Amino acid sequence: MALIDGTLIVLAVVLFFGLVVPEFFRRFQLPFATSLIIVGSILGPFGLKYVEINESLNMFGFLGASFLLLLAGFEVKHIHFTTPLLSLTRMTFFNSVIPFMTGLVIVKTMGYSWQASIFTGLIFIASAPTLIMSTIKMLGLERTKIGQAAESISIFEDFISLFLLTLLFKESSLASRFSTPIYLGLLISSVIILKMFLPEITKYFFRLERKNKHDDELEVRTIISLLLIILIIYSGLGIHPIIASFLVGFTLAELKKSEVLKKKLHIMGYGIFVPTFFFIVGMEIDLKTVLNFDFSNIMMLLIIFGLFLSKFISGFLSSKLEHFSNRDAAIFGSLSMSKLTTALSLTFAAVSFGIIDNALMTSIVIMSVISTVLSPTMTAFFSRKRIKNVD
Repeated sequence: MALIDGTLIVLAVVLFFGLVVPEFFRRFQLPFATSLIIVGSILGPFGLKYVEINESLNMFGFLGASFLLLLAGFEVKHIHFTTPLLSLTRMTFFNSVIPFMTGLVIVKTMGYSWQASIFTGLIFIASAPTLIMSTIKMLGLERTKIGQAAESISIFEDFISLFLLTLLFKESSLASRFSTPIYLGLLISSVIILKMFLPEITKYFFRLERKNKHDDELEVRTIISLLLIILIIYSGLGIHPIIASFLVGFTLAELKKSEVLKKKLHIMGYGIFVPTFFFIVGMEIDLKTVLNFDFSNIMMLLIIFGLFLSKFISGFLSSKLEHFSNRDAAIFGSLSMSKLTTALSLTFAAVSFGIIDNALMTSIVIMSVISTVLSPTMTAFFSRKRIKNVD
């Protein structure tokens, strides 16, 4: 029986650990998200059973996932074209197709449905632009061609995986009443309409904010209000709200004040919603899967090694095809292995649709957690080698 079941008490526990635990785990170079996932898995129903998930907590987790993809949409403005577009396209293609086929084959071989197998393949495509950008900045690679190419490609891959997952989720949502061509037309036309009108609507409210100097938070309230309205509209079309959040961020990325907005939304989201989401993801992990050597354990190992090998090899080969050095190719391969916000948010959505079971979800979450440590570590190793060669 859970010792803690009141929503407010659970939130207090999450926020407490959100403040204290990341500081402790930082000594071991573990990211904020990873540390909260670990704590959630220990305290959750599959661990010590101190905390249980309820509807209110699930709502906070849903808002956290929405905030993560809203902020991910803002990253589109970081696409660089110092590397020719054709080269970026080729690198994105090879760094997507090979991992996609790897994930699909592994999960299908383990007896899962085509829908679950395709979902896993698309998760193998998805990247972690925020983590990649922070790693590149930390290692001083932001002005290098391979660093800028990696940032751009990570955003392209996220966009591709989100678009294709929208089509995959179609059969499990209200959108199943539409034929695929009509659904595609609705989706593409809605994005075009958003791109045309949402920035203008936002600018109008920002002009009101300048007139009302006493209301400093009107900008954030405007974005949140528009986000909720758009989520309701997209839900009517059968598009998962988490994916709709990304589209809102994408359409607002080119606003002049987008960086200021992003910082304010980051503070709001990471204040309560995002920590709760990561904690809930951890609570969903079945620790028995990790400790017992059985079918689920074998699948987890295949998924983990399949992702890292397919991403590193495809990243290395695609870079070599564009005449990058061995060190730069290894750096790109290492960065490509990153998984975090997009993978976890979409896994959260897939569970809600019943596309994947707990064993597969646990495998994807653990794969993502390991990638947050392994990818930056390998990138740092090859980056030091690169600097020595330059010297």
